[in-house]
Amino acid sequence: MATRMMLFVLMALLLPAAAATSLPDPTALPKAMTSPGTEALQEAPALDWVKLNGKHSIAWYGGSIVKLGESVEGGRVTAIHEDHIVISGKGGRRVIYLLDKSTRTQLLAPPRPTRKTRN
Repeated sequence: MATRMMLFVLMALLLPAAAATSLPDPTALPKAMTSPGTEALQEAPALDWVKLNGKHSIAWYGGSIVKLGESVEGGRVTAIHEDHIVISGKGGRRVIYLLDKSTRTQLLAPPRPTRKTRN
């Protein structure tokens, strides 16, 4: 009787683990990202943050810190502003924003009407 009970308990403990092995790993990358051809498709460098300090302003662009006047891919950093940097080079002038245009633009609320107070 005790051995049957032990077998039943052991089966009850092992069944959920066996069922979980058939579930997909929630932390695994999607198959499209792990396919062999994705190395050639690299994301364009992005601007992640900006620190303004006059001529000593810095920005995090393409995974590294860049300073005013430093060379980056395709040109030099010619300006660092509050929400974007400017890269100038042989190919022309590029402006890289912190956020894309859809999230940058905000509609301004109309001004509140002034209330007339009683004296």
